Amino acid sequence: MKLRYKAPSGGGTIEVDDAATVAQLLETVKSTTGFADVTVKYGWPPQALGPDQHHVALQTLGLQRESLTVVPVENLPTEVSATPQAVQASKSAPGIKDQNISVLIPESNSSLVLRVMPDDNSCLFTAVGGALRGLPPSPDGYTPGMLRRIVTDHIRSNPSKFNAAVLESSPDAYCTRMMRPDTWGGAMELGILSEEFNLEICVVDVKTGAVIRYGEGNYDMRCIMVYSNIHYDRIAEIFVEGQEEMDFDVTRWAVETSDHLITRAQEMCKELKEKHQYFTDTSAFVVTCNECGWIGQGEQQLIKHARDTGHSDITEIKDK
Repeated sequence: MKLRYKAPSGGGTIEVDDAATVAQLLETVKSTTGFADVTVKYGWPPQALGPDQHHVALQTLGLQRESLTVVPVENLPTEVSATPQAVQASKSAPGIKDQNISVLIPESNSSLVLRVMPDDNSCLFTAVGGALRGLPPSPDGYTPGMLRRIVTDHIRSNPSKFNAAVLESSPDAYCTRMMRPDTWGGAMELGILSEEFNLEICVVDVKTGAVIRYGEGNYDMRCIMVYSNIHYDRIAEIFVEGQEEMDFDVTRWAVETSDHLITRAQEMCKELKEKHQYFTDTSAFVVTCNECGWIGQGEQQLIKHARDTGHSDITEIKDK
């Protein structure tokens, strides 16, 4: 199996056995590049091969003909990443997860808190999954993989609604891509999950404060998410100040009696924007493709280029 890679010292090609594991790939990359320790990213948006995958066969990850990005571990703290996911990280406040972002709700002597989701390209599914805790048939919660399967099954069961024109690809291709853990979810997936779980999903945009409601007027219960243009987090209500244990979070509320919580969530988003700069202007950043030289502006152009070409080595062009 031949794989291309790009590293700070330059690019090249490596060859591994067709039955090689992630651990064997990492060792080959280290010996080829001369770095003692590296992080290897693949797919689009790029995700890192983690230590829990060391025994996974490369073929099961679909890495044939993949173009890898190799980052020396010692460079990670100061690395300026090339992906929208890292653009978001660089513009978000450091340590926001540990700042206990919350808004007091005097009416109920409780607080709304921001539950920050991991930056692993499954943030939408993780955020929604936590809000579904207690619902059948999985009362302990829904993993991103389970929700991805629910979404793809829904798409395949409704071919007249989710055709190639709507999906901008064949349903089979779309579903195959959506089952990959490195594929982002968006409005379509939120709409499907709202319908599948009979739940209004309210998404508050950090940049504008606007509220997008999926399933509005159709269901009795709702949950609330926060969207920073490329990342989703979950809103929860707690009754003990500083509570970190999420098992006791309240994450669903009756639609008729919870409009004030959406208002509080908007207040939180205003703080996130003005105090913590917790959003990314995805319409403004300019990027270039290191594989073909393409230059584009904004998330939509970037996603289209990646979909059309399969290229994933993208760099943001910074203002000087």
